[in-house]
Amino acid sequence: MRFVSGIVAAVALAFGASAWAQSHNFGPAVGATLSAISAPDQTGATRSLASLSGENGTVLLVTRAADWCPYCQAQMIGLEGVRAEIEQRGYNIVTISTDTVEELARFQRRRNIGYTMLSDEQAQIVRQLDLLDPTQPPNRRHNGLPVPTILILSPQDRVLAKLGDANFRVRPAPEVVVATLDGLR
Repeated sequence: MRFVSGIVAAVALAFGASAWAQSHNFGPAVGATLSAISAPDQTGATRSLASLSGENGTVLLVTRAADWCPYCQAQMIGLEGVRAEIEQRGYNIVTISTDTVEELARFQRRRNIGYTMLSDEQAQIVRQLDLLDPTQPPNRRHNGLPVPTILILSPQDRVLAKLGDANFRVRPAPEVVVATLDGLR
């Protein structure tokens, strides 16, 4: 347990880098409108992305796995830590990962996550969003993994901002997400 906590702490320190910047061009462009997306959430209920939007939109994290990826786990925990600030700005957090519904439910219970997590077990949404990591061989888990990316969406699912890095170890700090939302006002 202490080993896992140490990994999460080390990853959290990496989030705090003040010189963080986007350095990938995967996925939808800023200004693009997403096609309809729906998937099962951590309870097994099928949810549409449009139905999960806050008054001003959605902070959508497309990530690898809450089950085994320490970088993803730290990022999801970090977003939970600023969830109230994000919701005060009129946005809801939603994640999409390659986890099963059961894996998401376990992570939610273990880490007290209060936002919706969607299961994209076969990476169909990842492919739809053009976020498939090209460095991953096609015969790996789920035929590849996503380039971790945060899309900030309008209530109509138009991409207002995109945060991410081609290096899966580099993730925007939760404070960067909040500052990006403030910059959209």
